[in-house]
Amino acid sequence: MTNASAPITEHTACHLCGADDARPLLRGPDYFMRLPGSFALVRCAACGLIYQSPRPPLAEIERYYPNQYGSYGSAQAGIKARRGLMRRVIERGQGRRARLVDQAVSAGDAPRRLLDVGCASGLFLEMMQRQPGWQVEGVELNAAAAQATSARLGVPVFSGPFEQARYPSAAFDAITLWDVLEHLHQPLAALRELRRILRPGGVLFIRVPNAASYVARLCGRYWSGYDLPRHMTLFTPRTLARALAQAGFGERLAYYTSGSYLAALHSLRFALDDGWAAPARAERIHRALLHPLVRAAAWLPFQLADQIAGGSNIEVMVR
Repeated sequence: MTNASAPITEHTACHLCGADDARPLLRGPDYFMRLPGSFALVRCAACGLIYQSPRPPLAEIERYYPNQYGSYGSAQAGIKARRGLMRRVIERGQGRRARLVDQAVSAGDAPRRLLDVGCASGLFLEMMQRQPGWQVEGVELNAAAAQATSARLGVPVFSGPFEQARYPSAAFDAITLWDVLEHLHQPLAALRELRRILRPGGVLFIRVPNAASYVARLCGRYWSGYDLPRHMTLFTPRTLARALAQAGFGERLAYYTSGSYLAALHSLRFALDDGWAAPARAERIHRALLHPLVRAAAWLPFQLADQIAGGSNIEVMVR
């Protein structure tokens, strides 16, 4: 007799090379949202790609993105929902991204068009609206976040999986995926679709967790970049470069690694919540390490470590 509440899963072969010969890498629970189930990552024996198999199928994945999922928290009020120093940190980070996009695409007579895939609460779209000469829109899996972001910003937001969105060819000058590609069920097919809807000379911006980072090695199964079961594929610099090349992207305009302090902090919290400390003590430790002054003191050491050893995120811009 089967358990009706057990997660539905499907087996998959490697998304990058098609081989169906993978070695177990790790198995773990949903540390982030604490939803039931145990999930497995494997490594392709042929090309080294890390991916989830078995995994929740596309038709079932929305259950793992409830309305309280972390990136949906500002959908109603946007940047105004954050106050004080945290608001300035968000504006600085999202503003840097917006300026990078603006500088990468030459302005013309017609407005430039941008699509943000996985726009969540729309903080990046909100900053892009401050850049002159842009028309922006988004894609968001969670219906409540999509509707709230669209209403707040007055922009189109497709509600549902990107795999089900159908945009015209050569429709956008820039497409961004900030921590999104790893969530998609068919990342190589998605990259090819992104290339189709980009205009000639358009640019693609991607940030993904770096499975070859020193943070991943140090944190092991608690590394926040694994984020089972939402992360379908984990990339390294080598496998991401191969995926972009196979999808037909050419010139790499920018590349860097980043984000190790927050990744280490979240990873530590997962370990603490897994029995390393009592709940009240775990909360105090996490809150102390999240304090803006502590983050400011840690900024330079982690920046240097990211440059030397490879940070927890890969950020790349390709034409």
